[in-house]
Amino acid sequence: MRLLATLSMIAGPALLLAACASQRVVDRFSEVQSGMTRDEVVAILGEPSSHWPLNRKSDGLDGERLQWGDGLSSLASSAVYRGKPDRAYCVDFDRAGKVVDKAAPTWVEQPAQ
Repeated sequence: MRLLATLSMIAGPALLLAACASQRVVDRFSEVQSGMTRDEVVAILGEPSSHWPLNRKSDGLDGERLQWGDGLSSLASSAVYRGKPDRAYCVDFDRAGKVVDKAAPTWVEQPAQ
């Protein structure tokens, strides 16, 4: 029982930290531009916390979505529902591996245009 309590004390904060987008992602997400390759985006933001296949029928394009800052909630939502999660940074790539769309979490203030 004591071991379980100790593990939960260690694992709980570790999961919370892993679920947050890194400061690097927060600071540099605006540098991601349409047409960049997957490798270029990962070089800017670091490794994603998850990736999801996209298909034309349900997502409007064939390709892949990379996400940063996933929590258990956004991972579960992404597994069940289609569309961009509102609590993670997302970058969509076409089949050629080029950025076609990106979205910041809804809680992030967007710059005025």
